[in-house]
Order: sequence, then C-alpha cells, then structure tokens
Amino acid sequence: MIAPTPFFADRGCHTQIYEEIKALKKIGHEIILCTYGLGRDMPGIETARCYNFPWYKKLSAGPTYTKILLLPFLACTAIKTIRRFNPDIIHAHLHEGAVIARFCKIFFPHKKYLFDMQGSLTGECLQHGFIKAGSLGFQAIKFLEKMIAGWFFVITQSDNMLSELKNLGVLPGRSANVKDGVDVDIFKPSSFDKDLAEKLGIDQIKPRIIYMGLLEKYQGADIMFESFKKVAEKNGDVQFIIIGFPNIEKYKDYCQKSGLEKNVLFLGRIEYGLLPKYLSLADVAVAPKIALTEGDGKIYNYMAMGLPTVAFNRGTSREILGETGIFAKLNDSQDLAEKILYLLENKEEAKILGEKARQRAVANLSWQAVGERIDRVYSII
Repeated sequence: MIAPTPFFADRGCHTQIYEEIKALKKIGHEIILCTYGLGRDMPGIETARCYNFPWYKKLSAGPTYTKILLLPFLACTAIKTIRRFNPDIIHAHLHEGAVIARFCKIFFPHKKYLFDMQGSLTGECLQHGFIKAGSLGFQAIKFLEKMIAGWFFVITQSDNMLSELKNLGVLPGRSANVKDGVDVDIFKPSSFDKDLAEKLGIDQIKPRIIYMGLLEKYQGADIMFESFKKVAEKNGDVQFIIIGFPNIEKYKDYCQKSGLEKNVLFLGRIEYGLLPKYLSLADVAVAPKIALTEGDGKIYNYMAMGLPTVAFNRGTSREILGETGIFAKLNDSQDLAEKILYLLENKEEAKILGEKARQRAVANLSWQAVGERIDRVYSII
C-alpha cells in the first residue's frame, strides 16, 4: 500500500487505512505500507518510511508544498519496496498515492493497481485555501483529478463519491463503493467511565455533547461552535467535550469571547485505542462536516458506541446513519443547536436512536465486511 500522509496521526484518513490493513490481513493478505517519514508506527503494520524534511511536522490534513516535495522520496521508497516485496497488487491511497502508483507502473507494468479515493482533490484544495474557485490553479487541479480518476480501478466509501467519479468521466464498472467501517468489538456501548470523568472534571449529572475530529473550518467546526453557543444559552449546564486538533487555541479564544469557556473541554489528540473510554462520557455526539464529497469516519465510531448522533443533512452522512440519526440543515448553526437540544430533551428517543445505530453498525458497517468487499475488487482488477 502507498499512503502519502504522515501515518499514523489519530485522524479519520489514517484510521481508515489502518483498519483496512487489519481487515485485509485477517483474510490472508500480506501488506507493507509505504508512507512518509513523519508519523507513529502501529503494532502489526509493517511500514516502510521515506525521508522526511527536518522542518516538516504537520500531522493535520490538507495539501502543502512540502508534501508535494516529499512525493519523489516516497516514490523511491515505494519502488524499492515493490522490488523487495514483489506484491501482486499496488493499493494507492489518496490522489497523490495514485500519482506515485502511476510512476511505479513504468517499472512494474504487469502488476495490478488500485486507487483508494477518500474525497475530491479539487474540493479539498478549495476547502484548505490552496486554490481559488475559477482560477488557473483550480482548472489545473480539476484536470489533474479527472486524469488520475481514469488511470486505475477506483474504490471509495460512499455513493456520493461514486457520483463524483461519474462526473469525472470514470466509466461504469471501473469503480466500487466498498464503504467505510468500524471495529464493533473495540467500539461498543460501555458504562460511563467515572474515574476518567473525575480526572477531566466532567459532571455525570449534567448533559454532555462530544465531537471527535479535526478542528478545521471545512469540517464545520466554526458552525459547530456557533451552535454550541446557542445551546448553552438555552441550557447553561451543558458540557461540550472536544477531541481533536489543530487550531485548538483559535477555538478556545472563540469560547472565551462567547462566554463558553466553562462549558467546553478541549482534550486535543487522543490515541485511537483510547477513544472508546472517552466516547463513553457522552450523551450525544455531533458530526458537523460540511464537505459534500468526503466520508466521515467519526460517525461509524459514534454509532458503534450506541451514541445518538446529530449530523448535517448531506448525502454521505445520511448514507452512513440511515434512519438512526438526526439531521440539521446544512451550514445552519441554529438548526444544529435545535437538533442537539431536541436529543437532550428527549432522552428516551435518543436512547432508541443510539441502540438502532449500534445495531446498524454491527449488521452493516464492520471492517470485516469492508475487507471482504476490497478483496472482491482485488480479484477483478
């Protein structure tokens, strides 16, 4: 596998890669992950890392010029690993990974190649301010994305992204939705962790809302904190538990200016294996992502934990949650606040939604099922 990202950094993209590898290994595949020099090694994952520039320490998502400069180094690492390991399949994550795979194909033309797409390249570059809509850079990235999408068979995680691939000109039969997943044995309903709550200063009696993910504007974080202010105006006892990074100081400053400082607890980055303990502290979970073409791995974890979830009304969130979620109008902080308050005020309905979400996760969203779907794709490419 090729993953041009600082794996592992306790965020959604990395979780997906990690869990895919685990699921594929369980059904007999041997895998080596080629990734950047920055990141944390994970147990059971054989990893080949490329050179890293001493100044490059960015673990959060988003395009940077340094990442582009690192691509040739990762390409060299991938070629060396392919020569040594002699794999049957080169599985490339993200658009940059597909570019490296295309380069590898010059040297290894008879291998099987697969592109694992997690979102729109053009959309991501726009969201991060890397390009401006309508600019020459925008046109160039759009052209590049269309070209990349046509190189290999593409797997993705939602029907929304399949539609995006169709718009990019990908032919029928050249893509598949393998969906995302969750480890339902690790993420499962559990009792409130009183010791952890006491350590963090969380009151079990007061209502508790949790968010887990990147603290970025394009993830809906600005709108989410605006909604938190509106919730706190109606219920001054509410506690907001925030697991995520970067921009913690930015949002702490917002909370201080908005009178939310006493209501919001920022926990920063939490190691993936510890997340179930922290998720057990919440009554309700929120998933405010606004990007239309991206998946949302946090929702799977919320569902497996049996947490009732409020998300914005976008295709991917509806596809994941089905009838087990509460949906607010996209980009509407007032409606998001009202939906959060609704779940806090209707505890029995919230409990039923959480139970249904858990059942849906177990039945349809396990990583074992994802691994089997990817394995079927391997057999036909």
